[in-house]
Amino acid sequence: MRLGSGDGFRLIKMKFDVAIIGAGPAGLATAICCAEAGMCVCVLDRSVFPRQTVGESAHPGAESLFQRLGVTKDVANAGFLRHTGICMTRGSSRRFVPFGGTRKQPWRGFQLWRFDFDQILLNRAVSIGARFIEHCLPWDAIVTNGGITILTDRGSIQCQVVVDGTGRHRWLARRWGLTIETFSPILIARYGYREGDSPVMRDNPLFVSRQDGWDWTARVRPNLYQWISVKSGGNKQSLDNVPTELGELREVGPVRGADVTWRLVLRSASSRHFLVGDAAAVLDPSSSHGIIKALSSGILAATCIGKILRNRAGNTHHIVEGYVAWQRNWFLRDIRQLKILNSQKDIL
Repeated sequence: MRLGSGDGFRLIKMKFDVAIIGAGPAGLATAICCAEAGMCVCVLDRSVFPRQTVGESAHPGAESLFQRLGVTKDVANAGFLRHTGICMTRGSSRRFVPFGGTRKQPWRGFQLWRFDFDQILLNRAVSIGARFIEHCLPWDAIVTNGGITILTDRGSIQCQVVVDGTGRHRWLARRWGLTIETFSPILIARYGYREGDSPVMRDNPLFVSRQDGWDWTARVRPNLYQWISVKSGGNKQSLDNVPTELGELREVGPVRGADVTWRLVLRSASSRHFLVGDAAAVLDPSSSHGIIKALSSGILAATCIGKILRNRAGNTHHIVEGYVAWQRNWFLRDIRQLKILNSQKDIL
């Protein structure tokens, strides 16, 4: 069921097993798996769908996650652009790094246009029983003897477990004062879109490593290109600092910015809460598998929540600690790889 701003309703102590705040890929993956397991699930989001958000490049390994979530056919039918690898540039050296496979059947990644991809995940979640409440702004989450009470501008929701899928907003971590550890200098990303045709960028994304950061350029739709640039030290880049490959194309929309400093919430789970996707851990997009991490964390969180709810009277400590360790270990492993990839040892 989908409830929107035009439905003229208020939430009056609605009860669920699981309440998910944020309808991005991580939150919706959690909703799908919880609903499939028979849990009563609601998803809250402050936006109205369909919504526009920054695109995602996904490794071919994402296909197994699409299958797990039951969206393989919908993703295939959406016509997302595919690519066989990434062009890597450092200084005057450029090389192509393929994903793998064979010459006749190379592995291909995805340029997931988030306007469509998020809608695919939402449709799947709603179709199997999750309730979606859009244009709903949460105010607080209060732990009670009976579980969690979430206060919103539309009324209150009661649940046994709350899931934060709000990404870099980290809504629950901020509300509950969870410790957030920082692992890098301030990293600021600037990104935008250009429309037209760039012959050198028709096939595979381009990653350019610089001493103070990196640039990423990719064709995300037939005649639309996205660029992302990241600098260390919190220095905002000029709005005109667009990769030369796209310099002659028409600008579409404003250039935007985001803080992508490497951060980890130390307690990403308890028997009452789970943080998924960027709400648990943020790395800059050069980690290259943000969508895989988002979907994987949602699937794992749903599995853990199911075990906790089935074993409410028992010891669930090992379930929680397993999830926290998984988040931490993946994060630290990515940091080691990013330091090598971006040659940032001098600035970290």
